[in-house]
Order: sequence, then C-alpha cells, then structure tokens
Amino acid sequence: MPETLEKRLDEIEKRVAELGAIVGVRPRRKDWLATVGTLPDDELSREAERMGREYRDGLNDADDRVGA
Repeated sequence: MPETLEKRLDEIEKRVAELGAIVGVRPRRKDWLATVGTLPDDELSREAERMGREYRDGLNDADDRVGA
C-alpha cells in the first residue's frame, strides 16, 4: 500500500480513470436543449410540470414579498 497521501491519491485517481474507461464515462452535456422532450407526454409528466411551475411561482412570490 502506498505510504504517503500523495501516492494514495495518485493510486485512487488511476483506478477511477480505469473504471471510467470500463463503463464509458463521457462528459455530461449541461444544456437545457439536451433535456427538452425527454419526458413522455402523459398525465404524470404534466402533473409534475404543473407542480414544478407552482413551486417556482411560489418562490417568485416569496421573493417579491421580501423585496417589498
């Protein structure tokens, strides 16, 4: 087992890189366009969208009250 923290970290980084190569890790696209259309157009998805909108609207209302 490596004796120093630096050697241990080097070993961990090497193993993580090996595991990434095995499972085919690729950088995630953090683009909203990559997410659009990924949910099915069904009742459950529409309900989740409605609830999210209500939650965000509530946050905006709270911000308005604090800033007033």
